[in-house]
Amino acid sequence: MKEYIAYCGLDCERCEARIATVNNDEALRQAVAEKWSKLNGVDITPDMIHCVGCRVDGVKTPYCESLCPIRQCALKRRAESCGTCGEMAACEKLAAITRNNADAWRNLKGYSCVALRGRPDLMERGAAWFHQKWGVPQEAYLECMSAYLNGETEYGWYLCLDGDRIIGGLGVIENDFHDRKDLAPNVCAVYTEESYRGQGIAGRLLELAVEDMKEKGISPLYLVTDHIGFYERYGWEFLCMVQGDGEPEMTRMYIHR
Repeated sequence: MKEYIAYCGLDCERCEARIATVNNDEALRQAVAEKWSKLNGVDITPDMIHCVGCRVDGVKTPYCESLCPIRQCALKRRAESCGTCGEMAACEKLAAITRNNADAWRNLKGYSCVALRGRPDLMERGAAWFHQKWGVPQEAYLECMSAYLNGETEYGWYLCLDGDRIIGGLGVIENDFHDRKDLAPNVCAVYTEESYRGQGIAGRLLELAVEDMKEKGISPLYLVTDHIGFYERYGWEFLCMVQGDGEPEMTRMYIHR
């Protein structure tokens, strides 16, 4: 695990207190002290905003040094992080962090989300995995992935890994088997292994795909789904009903602008 990931899974490198410390930024220290004072209802002064990271040697904020119950527990147990603790899943102290921060949970579990161009070695396994989940011929996935890896299209494929095991994935294609050919491109094949659901994996993959496509000037994105209430969490909006190829009922079409 990265040394700047805290015991609870939060990323210290993104913490404004650490940023202010390593850059010796007095203006940021002042701003952070004021913000944290309001958020916590206590008086926090700029001289308290000195921290280099939860799990590394060096200065800490007073809270991180001696008040954080998660850090104190991990130190007492001599745990590398909460991710190595057998009581992690049932820990209420940790849940106070992870229930509102899926990235913290993933950091502790060691999950990584990647674009296939960053891991082209996963193409064969990825195609087989998607085929197993959706029943679409493996050759169809290989064709789309090859076009992406060869630069013939910018429509990408994205995977979530637990170690080297594929536990989630999705792709971007021109049309996901429906009659509205003008609504393109489409996110497709969104799937998370059942035992890994409820940890924000699909959400992170959706965010990764949206960010990657926007960087390439591809926006908006569309997707078809029967789910109501899930994609809305990640900025998707219901657009209209579409007719799926060979489907007796209309299907919901969503858009991410």
